[in-house]
Amino acid sequence: MATEQKQGMRNQGQQGAGMQEGRTESSVIPDKDYNLVSVLYHALQGAEIYGKYIQDAKQQGDEELASFFSEVRQEDLRLAERAKLLLGQRLSGGRQAGARGSA
Repeated sequence: MATEQKQGMRNQGQQGAGMQEGRTESSVIPDKDYNLVSVLYHALQGAEIYGKYIQDAKQQGDEELASFFSEVRQEDLRLAERAKLLLGQRLSGGRQAGARGSA
């Protein structure tokens, strides 16, 4: 699977700067916002997966590992919340990349 991911990343790099696989120049959402949605998706997906890792570790009696996975899960949830806030600001016409000050 890691080889497939590397191949996919290599192909994305060959498509040109700022282009995502399956995306075109005329895509409705700007790349920066698309990337933010991607970060949100992957953070939430990670948090869900880490929840399963926590259960596995607890079932096998490894509280130290369960605690570690819990920390990782909390970090992904924190990042997801931040991504939601940033995305909401951008989609509602609030603060844009590079802008300073409050929304």
